Amino acid sequence: MVLLRVITPHAQPEPPSQSQQPMPSPSAQAQPQPELSTTTPQILPVPNPVPSYWLREPSQHANLRSTPALPKECDIAIIGSGMAGVLTLYHILQSSAAATPPQVVLLDARQLCSGATGRNGGHAKIKTDTLASLPQGTRGPMQRYVSSVIHALKALVEAENLADECEFELRRSFDVFQDAGAAAAVQAAYDAAVANGEPWTHDYAPLGRAMASGVTSIRGAAAAWSCPCASFWPYKLVAGLLERLVARYPGQLNVQMNTAVTLVQSGSCGTRLHTPRGTVQAGKVVFATNAWTAGVLPQFRGTITPVKGMASHHIPARPVWPHLNSTYNIHFSPSVPASVPRQGTDYLNPRPDGGIVVGGGAYMFRHDRCAWDGNFDDSVRFGGEVERHWEGYMPDTFLGWERSGSKTESVWVGIMGYTGDGMMHVGRIPGNGGGGEEGKRQQWMLAGFNGGGMAMIAVAAKAVAKMVLEDFEFEDVREEFGLLDAFGTNVRRLKGSGNE
Repeated sequence: MVLLRVITPHAQPEPPSQSQQPMPSPSAQAQPQPELSTTTPQILPVPNPVPSYWLREPSQHANLRSTPALPKECDIAIIGSGMAGVLTLYHILQSSAAATPPQVVLLDARQLCSGATGRNGGHAKIKTDTLASLPQGTRGPMQRYVSSVIHALKALVEAENLADECEFELRRSFDVFQDAGAAAAVQAAYDAAVANGEPWTHDYAPLGRAMASGVTSIRGAAAAWSCPCASFWPYKLVAGLLERLVARYPGQLNVQMNTAVTLVQSGSCGTRLHTPRGTVQAGKVVFATNAWTAGVLPQFRGTITPVKGMASHHIPARPVWPHLNSTYNIHFSPSVPASVPRQGTDYLNPRPDGGIVVGGGAYMFRHDRCAWDGNFDDSVRFGGEVERHWEGYMPDTFLGWERSGSKTESVWVGIMGYTGDGMMHVGRIPGNGGGGEEGKRQQWMLAGFNGGGMAMIAVAAKAVAKMVLEDFEFEDVREEFGLLDAFGTNVRRLKGSGNE
């Protein structure tokens, strides 16, 4: 999901923003995980999640069940109705349009898109400092991939006439640093990349101290970089797309919301998905389950870990001009005067109506590891002292907001899926499938987005759709879709996180 980056047991000590693909860490390998026992809680979405700003206008299909009873069988089952699941569904059905589309069942444990996609920051980008910190040979491919995601989102919303509905914008985004030392470190890496002729730097532009505050309106800005991004209302994109698919494929698509998959059994005749409402026998399965992947695929326990984050919505009492028209990642310094001495990195997404979505505040809760690490309960806010982070947020942070009367209108939480190596998992589920050609599982996945799903999903979903339809491996589509080798899921990556 896209809420915020907070530290995991094997990540950097400072929590970067959610709106990036995280860096692999030299210490990214987890310790071996204990054997699961009957007392180990199953990682499944909980009921009654905290309301999110993005979810305040429910889709007509929020609780859709296309048929009163669960279908007994289908060609393809997709678990998860966030952006990953619905975009994969879209490309499966659209790619099959010329022939007879398969029978597809879309399942979700809760309402439509009530997980990470309905709780995140709503912008797709990769931060300057993230690229600068990656190995040189990875920077270009990563930047090209994120750029392809932005272009894919634009093409999708235009093809389906969704741009106005989901408030899609191509924007510039600012990575702003209040601390001069942190800015200097990024500047040195950026200058070296420019000197090396690295193409990713063509779309990234630095602003020094003389310009940074004036251009970004951030108080105490020591430096900033601008970069490309896309901004949109994630829930409305997913809901609008599903509404179109339901109308377009009434005979092929069956949607079953509020239907949790609790057990997956693989066999020579396909995969049996167990739910409280019965079972579905699926020829092929797509796991678009992100933070909850280990709940249905136990081999991913310790490889994809649920991590809890916080976000908020702020509204001014009166219009503030000029209107903020860029998104942000703000690297705070507690030395900059403010009502709350902030630390870490937040992301910020101004809305067309003048409201502001902000996520972050990890420094307020990262000391309490049980509150966020491995925590998949998004029905409970951090509350109390943690939410002091939002007090006076906009006037403290932005020039011109001093007399705005800005208030924090809502605060919510969400669950992200973190991986030990900082890369998402895409491809055929690793391991012996118990039948078929050399044990090949008829199961694929895209999950573990490390808080940066909006910048990762759109192209990966298209790639997974092709894998499913043509029985392909990750390697068969990697080059076509510009996927990094590190995105491919495999047994080695499971072992790297302590799984055998």
